[in-house]
Amino acid sequence: MLSAASGLAAGSRPAVAAAWEGLVASARDAWPTIALDETKLTAFVGPRLAGSSSDLATAIAAAPAADLALAAMCAAQEATAHAAFNAVLTEVDAAGAATNATKDLVDEVKQLLRVQLLVPKDGKPPGIEGYRGKGPLRGWVRITATRELIRHKKKRARDVPIDRSLDRLLTSGIDPALAAMKAEYRAEFAVALREAIEDLTAEDRTLLRQQIVDDMSIDAVGAVYGVHRATAARWLNRARAALVAATHKRLAERLKLPVDQIESVIRLVSSQLDASVIRYLRG
Repeated sequence: MLSAASGLAAGSRPAVAAAWEGLVASARDAWPTIALDETKLTAFVGPRLAGSSSDLATAIAAAPAADLALAAMCAAQEATAHAAFNAVLTEVDAAGAATNATKDLVDEVKQLLRVQLLVPKDGKPPGIEGYRGKGPLRGWVRITATRELIRHKKKRARDVPIDRSLDRLLTSGIDPALAAMKAEYRAEFAVALREAIEDLTAEDRTLLRQQIVDDMSIDAVGAVYGVHRATAARWLNRARAALVAATHKRLAERLKLPVDQIESVIRLVSSQLDASVIRYLRG
């Protein structure tokens, strides 16, 4: 299978077998907590040996065993590998230091990469499939993190205006007095919601984005973080409660109303609440 996938001549079968045993042993030593599936590892490693040598045994011996094993099991959606991947995600911190990114942005990109690299989406494999084993996995992750950090820094630097189309949607075809009240509150609510989302921790923002924007189930969120679905559900409930509380607080401050009266204001503009949350979480 390795020979066919890599296009390399098998040569001496005992030499190939010995090289493969060495690769698997090195992988198990590096990641003792990962449940290693040799069939899936073979399928992942084979194509990545192509062009690395003229001899299969030599190519296997030279391959980065630990990195390929971690990437292979992450791609196979092995929960123990997802948990072990946290050790590699520390490269985002290094990329953050190199790009002068804030801690908040580093945390946000770290959570973003966890999803991009580990979770299949829309029928496409997880991003970790892009690792070809031609260099250290940590270096590959750092380059990816650096690109994301720079992109997000530029995005944050832009002043994104509030979507004025929301006003038209809220005031179309309704009583003029009610329309005027909605128009008055709409802008205040939009700003309060955006500020509330910014008040959240990077972890809570990412959790909400995963569930609301990416439409991930509780089970899928749990799989990403290597935790039981009950833990994932508790985290998501915490994130939602934090967003509600922060929105109420921010809106009360802007309208100079008691927090217990803010719920009625939110109900007044609730026809676009879900759309607004999705828009700001995407941003």
